[in-house]
Amino acid sequence: MTTSERISDLAQQDFLRFAMKQLGMGRDDFARRVSLARHTLDRLLLPSESPEFRSMPETGRSYIGEILKWNGKRPDHSIG
Repeated sequence: MTTSERISDLAQQDFLRFAMKQLGMGRDDFARRVSLARHTLDRLLLPSESPEFRSMPETGRSYIGEILKWNGKRPDHSIG
C-alpha cells in the first residue's frame, strides 16, 4: 500500500488534522489556504455523530491532497 492510499483511507477529521500538521498550519491559516470559512472547517473537524458535522465533498479532499503533494515537492529553504 502506498502512502497516498493510506492517507486517503483516513477518516475526514484525521485527514484534515494530518494535512494541517504537514503544512505546519493552524486552523485559521489552513482554512484560508483551502478557501474555507473557519466555521466551516470547524464543522468538518467535528465527530460524525455531532449534529453540526458536515461531510467534506470528495473534490475538497482531492484539492487538499494536491496541496499536500505539491508541498512535499517544494525545495527546503530552511537554514541550519
